[in-house]
Amino acid sequence: MRSEVLEYLCDSECTDGGNRLFAEFSIDALVRKFVSEDVQAGCLGSDFAFYGSGWQSWGFGGEIDAGKQQKKYFPIVPQWKNYFTVPGKRAVKGKTLVGSFIVYLRWNVGGKSVYLALCSTGNIRKSPESQALPPVRFDVDRKKRKIFCSAVSDGNKWNKNEKIAELCVFSANGFFELKDKIRSLYASDMDARFARLGFLGKRRIGGWESWYNHYADIDWNLIRRDLDAIGESQNIVKTLYIDKNKPCVFQVDDGWEISLGDWDARKDRFPQGMTSLASEISKRGYIPGLWLAPLIVDLRSDFARKHKDWILRDKKGKPVAAGFNPLWGAKFGSEQPSYPHSYFCLDLSIDAVVEYLDSLMEKVVNEWGFRYLKLDFLFAGLLNGNFTNGGSAFRWYDRAIRTLTKRNVNKKGEGVAYLGCGLPFESSFNDFPLSRIGTDTKEDWDIPWMKNANYPARPSAFVNMQDTLGHAFWDMSVFVNDPDVVFMRSENISLSEKEKILIALVNFLFANQIMHSDDPSSFDSSKEGRLTETVAALYDCFEDAEFGVENVTSETYIIFSRDKKYVGFINLSSKKSFAEKSALEAYSCGKSFEPIVEFAKSSGNGFLFEPHSISIYECRAD
Repeated sequence: MRSEVLEYLCDSECTDGGNRLFAEFSIDALVRKFVSEDVQAGCLGSDFAFYGSGWQSWGFGGEIDAGKQQKKYFPIVPQWKNYFTVPGKRAVKGKTLVGSFIVYLRWNVGGKSVYLALCSTGNIRKSPESQALPPVRFDVDRKKRKIFCSAVSDGNKWNKNEKIAELCVFSANGFFELKDKIRSLYASDMDARFARLGFLGKRRIGGWESWYNHYADIDWNLIRRDLDAIGESQNIVKTLYIDKNKPCVFQVDDGWEISLGDWDARKDRFPQGMTSLASEISKRGYIPGLWLAPLIVDLRSDFARKHKDWILRDKKGKPVAAGFNPLWGAKFGSEQPSYPHSYFCLDLSIDAVVEYLDSLMEKVVNEWGFRYLKLDFLFAGLLNGNFTNGGSAFRWYDRAIRTLTKRNVNKKGEGVAYLGCGLPFESSFNDFPLSRIGTDTKEDWDIPWMKNANYPARPSAFVNMQDTLGHAFWDMSVFVNDPDVVFMRSENISLSEKEKILIALVNFLFANQIMHSDDPSSFDSSKEGRLTETVAALYDCFEDAEFGVENVTSETYIIFSRDKKYVGFINLSSKKSFAEKSALEAYSCGKSFEPIVEFAKSSGNGFLFEPHSISIYECRAD
């Protein structure tokens, strides 16, 4: 593996009026410099698969096949562009592949994967006093075979010789060499990196949350019913955590609050209040969890009416809309200055706003007693605006996030953890070692109209699987990856049992948090119980295995364990997919495959794998 760290400094005092281009590379020059000579010929002048993480966790995080471009979104909902479009004015024109934070180009040379990776490492916090740098955007031009690097620094005032960015460029042969290098960069002391999460368990944090069945339609009686039932029915949370005396999270998601900005309990839904709710959860031995979105507001809220001067505005004085949600924001009128159902950003440059965020977290942690906090829609803090105190969004965001996450223990000395969601990866990883790494999953495989609009951040099991597999090399390297929830239920769901097994295994093998959202009070022992037993047995089988993954196409994958004991195939496509046995043998320790979970048939010299499926084999030398 060859690598080099490159540092970029500002050559004069200036203020950026958009994103700043600071580096340009020839792809073939990088190949000659970093890729080992024995495989260079297969990379030079050859097209490549491209991986570029989204700028925030809902952006697409998988590979783009060689010769393909990212599909253009048809803006049915204009506000959704914020979810996957890097903020700021582009520094590079033309049709490019776009990624942020960490990108790679991958070639298949002689049946082996060769990676050329570019990573932004300037925001690795070496001390508490370290200053934030702007996140980095990468534009890859297939035709010109060039990579352009720009800093997302609109509005930032630079001093001469001030550091703009730092990049690490390296090559790797195979998935595990790639992952090991990423870990050496971002988690060189892995124990220290993830130490604050220790009270949640040594491996595979887990528990229950209310969102993916009840969604925002929750109240005290419903939550209390599920709290009573989770330790009684033989659901996956009880099987994996409660029965084994492992720490278990019980998280209340969106729907408890009065409104965005008015972060207090709805009296019609939770008349006993949030302190009582957290206490009830704690008494059962669970870690009380709560969802909040502290950086966004609904202009109809009392908070927004009282603090109009705290709303981020553009240069024309208009409030900056963060996004669209049909549950939030007025459809039209004086309290909706943007598209229908828009919600808005706080101006994080205002000291009083940061003081408010600090007081909010003090209330949630030390008055109410919640210890696992899912902080959502954080990307809003990195959107551009005409900040009251000037400057660039990345600096104000860094200050706000440090404030939000500074309570690692509560006043009783108990651990407190933060799950980041909808968060800008590069500007957040220091303070959110636990992070959602993909778009929301769903109880449906996909949403056709969103798919037809090429909306890459759509909630769906399919896109969520692509993101989880694409970010697999980040797990326990950059983040403890949160892939979202697994499903076992048989009602209010269109996923097949095959798809549920696929989701359950992808989450277990390629991430380290297992959350569940089915209603434990309506557990069906004949259907859900049987599937739970099947999945739990598979979890036990693979408990000690570390799995890697490499794309065959953007929707099909070969998976394998580091010790080569296991090999398998994932087919996310809606068609059967053929793989030669020799392709699997390249990742195995033998030529005899014993199926452990299989949705395939032998076909000629290989296997024909079913759509939306995972198959795994134990490899034997005989």
